[in-house]
Amino acid sequence: MGVNIFVNALLVLAVGIYFIPVENKKTKENIKDIPLVVFEKPKMFTLSQETLTRVVIANKAIKYKNRDEMFNANIVIKNEKPQRGFFVEKVKADLIISHGDILTFKDNVNYQKDSFINLNTSKLYYNTKEKIAYNDVLYDGNYYKNTVKGTDLYLNLMNNSLKSKNVHFEIDMKN
Repeated sequence: MGVNIFVNALLVLAVGIYFIPVENKKTKENIKDIPLVVFEKPKMFTLSQETLTRVVIANKAIKYKNRDEMFNANIVIKNEKPQRGFFVEKVKADLIISHGDILTFKDNVNYQKDSFINLNTSKLYYNTKEKIAYNDVLYDGNYYKNTVKGTDLYLNLMNNSLKSKNVHFEIDMKN
């Protein structure tokens, strides 16, 4: 009799435990961002019908599931439309992170547009669709051989407008 009660109790307990929901909790420690592809010393060339339009050179490029990273990268973009008023744009950075249309340039960022714009900063964001570069840190550089320093840079490359906060602009009166 006692064994019969014990077996029935175990059966009821097993059926009850079967219907208790179990959650599979993933912690951030379990989720690792593993690179899909790693390139050592990559070089990328973009060609148009007429000429070479873009060159990207880096020490290392890593492609993850949701972003791309390039280390010690150098990007050179040649202007295809002469009416835009410049020939070459150059961007250098220690780290470039691409999240879709947004590029993030970090550490020792240098932006040059021919010889009339040269900007240095520690961080720069660039929206490839809207052609807008912006940051929220200090920057310095030259604009037509005049010195410019400030914070919160906003550079619209479509209409060549420059906005900034806390600007210090030194104009060379000799030129």
